[in-house]
Amino acid sequence: MGAPSKVLRVCLDLNVYVTYLRGLQLGHTDTAAQALVAAVRRGESALGPIQLVISWGMLDRLRKVWEEKWSIPRVEADALLSAIAGYAALGPDLEPPHLMLGGTGLIPLRDTEDAHVLDVAVAGRADLLVTSNFKDFLDYRKDVREENRIAIYQAAQHRVVIVHTHTAAQWLREGKIVIP
Repeated sequence: MGAPSKVLRVCLDLNVYVTYLRGLQLGHTDTAAQALVAAVRRGESALGPIQLVISWGMLDRLRKVWEEKWSIPRVEADALLSAIAGYAALGPDLEPPHLMLGGTGLIPLRDTEDAHVLDVAVAGRADLLVTSNFKDFLDYRKDVREENRIAIYQAAQHRVVIVHTHTAAQWLREGKIVIP
């Protein structure tokens, strides 16, 4: 991939937000998930401007996880989701859409939630799809560059780098994307 585009478009898998919130609850600071969410919140990193790519479907699923599995009250979950939607809406990039209804619905991964996330990353022309569940995204059209860390998904007219949370956080902190 080399040098990032003018605005780095990033799609964070739902597990990044779950890990972020869990870290806050446990009093952790400067975890990989916290660094990633902080960068999209600021719209900036050592790599330059960042645009969050996410869908309403992803936000709805995140609400369900927080309410049902974490017992977070709906009003608190809604406030968190509103903030995340705001990160995407206030990002530096105006095109293509950054907060979408969904993608094309054509990516055949075993897990429909993961398929939706990859689909949104492709439809939103994300440069990076960041996940801690790296292996879940490797069923289809993958080019693994570093085992359990970096892969390339090539769609018809767009390429997305699927990258593990820790590697992505390192890239954003150091200002350098390294793809073997």
